[in-house]
Amino acid sequence: MSTPNISVKNSNTTVQSKDRRSRGFHSTKCKNQNPSYTIPDSHKKRLAFIRDLVDKSQNRDVTTSDEAMLSRAQNLRQKQFYPDRAKAIRALHAVFSEHVNVVTQQVEISLRNASDAAGLTTISDAELERAEDDQDHTPVVSISRTSRAFHDMVDMGWVVAPPEWQVWDKEAGHWIDKYFEVTILFFQAAGITAERLEKTQRERLGFIKTNHLQFGYTKEQAGRLSITQLRADRKAQWRRAAFERRASEQTKNKLSRELKDKKRTEQRAVATKRVLAFLGEDLHRVDFPTFKDLVNKEIASLRKFTKVDPPPH
Repeated sequence: MSTPNISVKNSNTTVQSKDRRSRGFHSTKCKNQNPSYTIPDSHKKRLAFIRDLVDKSQNRDVTTSDEAMLSRAQNLRQKQFYPDRAKAIRALHAVFSEHVNVVTQQVEISLRNASDAAGLTTISDAELERAEDDQDHTPVVSISRTSRAFHDMVDMGWVVAPPEWQVWDKEAGHWIDKYFEVTILFFQAAGITAERLEKTQRERLGFIKTNHLQFGYTKEQAGRLSITQLRADRKAQWRRAAFERRASEQTKNKLSRELKDKKRTEQRAVATKRVLAFLGEDLHRVDFPTFKDLVNKEIASLRKFTKVDPPPH
């Protein structure tokens, strides 16, 4: 256990410890103090509505909008967001704006990828040093800053992501990519009116119905398509895609290489890293027996998925 980094003065001596978490040694500032979203070149053909939504999101402070102020007051949060949190919310809002499905209001990007796009993903100095020492080690990234901003957006009523929407992948032993949708407040915070959103949704729904006729739907089937049904379909597609990505041959080969010809302790280390990664900011809420059980389940799932037998004792 390290000695606290404080100066102890008496008549004879002054003692200074080496703990980096004290004044002058440790900084609590964010590594990226100005996160922002840059639209990739691949996103050239976008709806005019989406282009305008992203522009509005980036050109105004959504955290000081009327919608934000009222939402904070209703949630008994009278104080404004700290500057770093406000910047994170603004960057994340822009990313979500770029990837939102106008009809279903689903955000079609994973939280991890959104964190990368917004410049909010970080890697600790310890992980970087470990990667330098061990070329086979892949640094574990942190999206805790994104998670906190995301939870604030949920609290304000801009994002909907109830626990029952999330799915546990028994085979891989972790949650699949989070599925979530935005609300009308999300658009209004950027200056998009409810009337304009509804008009765009009707137009897009009509376009989707016409496309379904080309894919073999009857006029009756296409006519019955509704926003509710499309949301349910998109939710199912999101889950299927997540499982397919996990079950891809590339993933299987990578995990096989990590486990094959390894000792039990080495295989367990692989499982432990994965558990730590998917726990993220919830790690501090997990006690040791629960953590150990998660690691046991993860190593069992990895062996089953890769068909790599456990090494002999």
